[in-house]
Amino acid sequence: MNLLWVFVAIAPLALASFVAFAAHIDPLSGHWRTRDARRREEGAASASDA
Repeated sequence: MNLLWVFVAIAPLALASFVAFAAHIDPLSGHWRTRDARRREEGAASASDA
């Protein structure tokens, strides 16, 4: 029963850290996103909308 409480306490933290990590991965290439690449993507998206 104690292991269940440990799991319940740690699982949300592990899930949150996984989501934070996954937010930095480019889904198409699987590579780590850099800040410059994100700016270029946002610039390309706004240029194509105009």
